[in-house]
Amino acid sequence: MTEVNSLPPGARTALVIGGTRGLGRQLALRTRDSGLTTHVYGRSAHRTEEADQGFVPHELDLCDPVSVAAAPVTAPGPLYVFWVAGAFLKKPLARTADEDIEALTRLLLTGPLRLLRRILDAAPAQVHLVTIASSSGWRRRENEALYCALKAAQATVTRGLVPELVEDHPASRVTVVNPGGLAVPDFHSGLEIDYGTMMDPAEVAGIIWRTVREQTTSYTEMQILRSREPGREGVPLVSFGARAPEPPL
Repeated sequence: MTEVNSLPPGARTALVIGGTRGLGRQLALRTRDSGLTTHVYGRSAHRTEEADQGFVPHELDLCDPVSVAAAPVTAPGPLYVFWVAGAFLKKPLARTADEDIEALTRLLLTGPLRLLRRILDAAPAQVHLVTIASSSGWRRRENEALYCALKAAQATVTRGLVPELVEDHPASRVTVVNPGGLAVPDFHSGLEIDYGTMMDPAEVAGIIWRTVREQTTSYTEMQILRSREPGREGVPLVSFGARAPEPPL
């Protein structure tokens, strides 16, 4: 990938799509603590503590096109944009209701894309887009076909945006992050999971933010998988580059 200069010191803004909980929340904390004006988008963004802790909250329901169309997107550039919003679904497709397919597709893909289109159209300067996809986009999973397909699509559309962003502003950058299991209990609601073997979202956010700040190429893709080695369960294992899809059987 082409080497580019660091974002100039004027990059003082971050937009976090899905920054109210889990990994998104931790990334919002990293950008805020780095001195960036941090805009947090989410359904619970207008809770009092959000504003009290130095964020600019924007209530947003990605499943509602009207809410997406009304969300404020104007911000001084250059800026960081984090696409983090997500939800999990583990269910055979044959037993997944139409409304669940529609809701998950809007939340993970079409809603963020509508918002991202508006952000990019309004951006006055270069953008560093950071997409939090998932290792589920390439790993073999059972009863997760819809979720895996949407996370793979999220990574694919982000890769496709690289030439568009660089053409608009040569110093723009894109980072795709594919994390493994994170210790976010409300993300896996209804499932029996040992969160002691999952990765700490705060630690993973720190790895992502350091990588983003140090990135000197127009595109980077990284994997952050959890160790399963006895005594090291949940320790993040970082590697770079895309992964080919695993065979289904």
